[in-house]
Amino acid sequence: METVGDRIRAERQALELSTRELARLSGVAYPTISRIENGHEQPRLETLMKLSRVLGKALVVAPELPAVPRLAHLADCWGRDAHGQELPDWTRWRALVDRLRLHPELTALSLAEAPRPTGSPLVDNLLAALAEKLADDARIRRPAWTRKPKPLDDPWSAPATPRKHAQNVASTPEQFAARYITLPETALWRDQEPVRA
Repeated sequence: METVGDRIRAERQALELSTRELARLSGVAYPTISRIENGHEQPRLETLMKLSRVLGKALVVAPELPAVPRLAHLADCWGRDAHGQELPDWTRWRALVDRLRLHPELTALSLAEAPRPTGSPLVDNLLAALAEKLADDARIRRPAWTRKPKPLDDPWSAPATPRKHAQNVASTPEQFAARYITLPETALWRDQEPVRA
């Protein structure tokens, strides 16, 4: 059975990095990486996150962390309104964003799994834009799967008065705007500071 240390070594070698180079890039001490790779030390979550950022891989399997919110699960969190327009379940989408705001160390794991294609270019682009924004905010690599959905042919925006639409355009994160989606940041990111339970 592959250990976390085995996985770190394999990913490091795949990138042709020495242990010392990985230590320098990640900010994790060389002896610590050596002990982890050789199975003499179990890494802390913070250490795994630092190594993950450099290696571009999620190094922890889900059972090792409680309740990792998966962005891929949002692929099923949408429906159609009475006019046949796609309507994401914004409550579920905000819940994922809130959870990652409370636990940013889970972001890489949350984004690792590609969502299945939904059949809706809008929803596929919303998922990709959200993943890109979360990755950029966490200063980690964007997941490769976000490159698959092509930006929308026709711009989309939430219903709003002309004045509110102008405000929405101004406050739309760049990751959404690049996909021709106008959605103010406050639609998913709440203004208040997170409260830890």
